[in-house]
Amino acid sequence: MKQKILFGLGLVWLLTCGFGGPAPKLAEKTPVTPAVMGDTFLIDNFENGDFTTNPVWWKFDNITPKVVENTDYKSGDADVVKEIGNYSLKIAGNAKSWYAGGMGTYLAKEGQDLGGYNALQLDVFGNGPGSGTIKIELVDDDKGNWKIEQDSKGVPLYDDLFIYNLTVDWDGWKRIGIPLSDFVLENPGHGNGVLTLSPVNKGGGLLQVQFIFIGAKEAGPLGFNLDNIKLVKGRLP
Repeated sequence: MKQKILFGLGLVWLLTCGFGGPAPKLAEKTPVTPAVMGDTFLIDNFENGDFTTNPVWWKFDNITPKVVENTDYKSGDADVVKEIGNYSLKIAGNAKSWYAGGMGTYLAKEGQDLGGYNALQLDVFGNGPGSGTIKIELVDDDKGNWKIEQDSKGVPLYDDLFIYNLTVDWDGWKRIGIPLSDFVLENPGHGNGVLTLSPVNKGGGLLQVQFIFIGAKEAGPLGFNLDNIKLVKGRLP
């Protein structure tokens, strides 16, 4: 029993990294004109058949991401299946002490303002209760230099890190809409404590999104598919 408790505490530490804080307050900025940015800001739908270009995703540690055809992935929510397109990103990995690895992409661009969006939306193909957990991380730019300085544990030193833990325990496709107000500040005292999407004080606004993949068990395989990752406005699915 003691060993199981320690495993559970290890998972809690991995999901929270020992940090905590209130849900973020969205920065009050001039709304983005829909004609400029639209009601959705597509991060990636993998329809170019690749995850290393347009946009570039970095990956790390014990995961194997691969863009695959969706021919064999047609179960789940029928409305989502109609919109998944030809390709999705398949994540496979092996957890060790719960952790498997992760990947992320840089979002900020000159002249881009994401301040009008209020949620992150993504389509996830699950493989049942053993699929795993996705720790979603958002980092904004508080230092105003368009980059992220980190400590030895990967925690931003001068910018805010907000997180949301998504446990994948279903079969087939499911559309997930996460209000940005549900993301929790993980590194209080490092940035200004506000999830800043718009460029402010020469900064880049929302700099990056990163996914950390965590096993359903302390050791063993995990796996799911990701598609249609985007920022959205208004009502969620």
